[in-house]
Amino acid sequence: MKKRLLVGAVAGVSALALILTGCGGSGTGAQSTDGASGGDTPVKGGTVTWLDIASQFTSTDPVGVYLGEEIAGLRRLTYRGLTAMTISKSPNAKVVPDLAADTGKTKDAGKTWTFTLKKGPKWQDGSPITCADFQYGLSRSFDANLSGPPGGVGTTYMAQYGLYDPADPSFDLATKYTGPSSSDAEAQKHFDAAASCDGDTITYHFQNAWPDFPTAAAALFTTDPYQKSFDKGVQSLWTINSNGPYMLQGGTAFDPAKGGTFVRNTNYDAGTDSKDVRGAYPDKVNLEIAADQETVTERLIADASADQTAFTPGNTPSSKYSEITPDLSSRVVQSTSPYTRFIEINYLTVTDKDVRRALQLATNKTGVITALGGDKYGTPTSTIVSSAITGYQPNPSTKDDKAGGDAAAAKKLLNGKTPAIRFAFSDTASWQKVAAVLQQSWSEAGFQVTLVPIPTNAKPGYYAQVLQKDKPIDAFMGGWASDWPSLFGVVPPILKSNPADATSGVGFNYGFYSNADVDKDIAAAVSSTDPATQTSKLLEADKKAAADGAYIPLLNQKNYFIHGSKLGGFLPDAASSYYPDLGGMFVKK
Repeated sequence: MKKRLLVGAVAGVSALALILTGCGGSGTGAQSTDGASGGDTPVKGGTVTWLDIASQFTSTDPVGVYLGEEIAGLRRLTYRGLTAMTISKSPNAKVVPDLAADTGKTKDAGKTWTFTLKKGPKWQDGSPITCADFQYGLSRSFDANLSGPPGGVGTTYMAQYGLYDPADPSFDLATKYTGPSSSDAEAQKHFDAAASCDGDTITYHFQNAWPDFPTAAAALFTTDPYQKSFDKGVQSLWTINSNGPYMLQGGTAFDPAKGGTFVRNTNYDAGTDSKDVRGAYPDKVNLEIAADQETVTERLIADASADQTAFTPGNTPSSKYSEITPDLSSRVVQSTSPYTRFIEINYLTVTDKDVRRALQLATNKTGVITALGGDKYGTPTSTIVSSAITGYQPNPSTKDDKAGGDAAAAKKLLNGKTPAIRFAFSDTASWQKVAAVLQQSWSEAGFQVTLVPIPTNAKPGYYAQVLQKDKPIDAFMGGWASDWPSLFGVVPPILKSNPADATSGVGFNYGFYSNADVDKDIAAAVSSTDPATQTSKLLEADKKAAADGAYIPLLNQKNYFIHGSKLGGFLPDAASSYYPDLGGMFVKK
């Protein structure tokens, strides 16, 4: 989830997106996910209030939705996909059919996927959902005007797995196809063959095996259908054309500054859906945009009026921890998070491997976590991979590094050198504290540290600056959550070398890390059809990259939520990337 999920996040506040293991106690009686408030029998009726802040939304058009909170909420309310993941306390959410009648069929271990669509699902205007809608929806993800530079999601994962026209494998869709509104007839023909329709059946052709494609289809909106007659290009970015149980009240335009009210979609047929995916219990869901997460938390603590049936997908800010008293324990839930925090090292400016390793050794992870709010915020980690991801293992290259930093070991490795390090971070109060901790621990090892705070209102913004190839920065804060619960959603986007002509980072390789051996392992994983081989190769790539000083692992983040006293079914789960799952929420009677 997601490079955009983590822009300018502050301590305890859910990071700007975008999508998992045990839950620790909070010390205030907070519940783990397994004790989430879902014990009452769900009932229909009432209004659930979704409290959020504007920065958690980049678009409501499926092709532009990429932040975790958006995906979690809109997947249950308005947008159905080929497949879906069930509401479950288990960390291994089950993938089930959604708009497709099955979870896909493959005869070549994941290189070709075929889905037959259900009969009956409709758009909110009553039109049937067709194979052509799925084809058109995917085509829009290649349009950078809709999904953002340096290219749409289609040119990330679809390129990674090689969506292609089997009749002409040499035609490169990733570079030659730019979406339905700007591509020429030849490019469109090749795309239509790559994601081909035959009646109610759609088939996706990949050059590389994608064995968990049905899971990715459930987690992302990339393969979701889109009604061509509704498409107004960039003017559609803040609209919602529903095929789910709810639709926007009063039209299709969404106001990101105010929110909107979702009411029942009269053309939604629950018989084509599952209660295990969308309970659709409340009559209304009111999405209300607040000024900041502190305000949201204050309202939920007060538990007044409509806020008694409210929730937020945003984390409790560390400044509010002291207000979470034991009497609130029945409304507080602590869970795992898919997010990891790390520092990317600029491989083009910090060229000495020993210097990169010394930075790793000197880093005071414990101090960073304390600055961000303590153990309610996160725990030290040795890798970029969340402990919630299937296949997670501590990184052998860094797992024995001291969490409090080891200045003596770092200084010994530097052997008298005093390298200059320019460290960039988003200029918020929380990250200022983190920067101070890092400056101190690195300085004790012999580094000459210059802090480079980037204002939150900077134009271009924080990530728009650090993703550039040429930048006066040697290390910078980063973070990631997998776009679906798989190592493929973490290791390749962060560690695979950027194209030789790239002027900005691809995926999340903003440090322009490049290692031929790491690339070889990633390529072997992508080309393999054996899950065990895929996992071992990706873990090996991460091991080699950490040993090479590609990044400095910091922490595995936690979630710390509070909700209203009359809200039932509150459950952060794997299906919703451990945000609260709207699919099972209801108003208690």
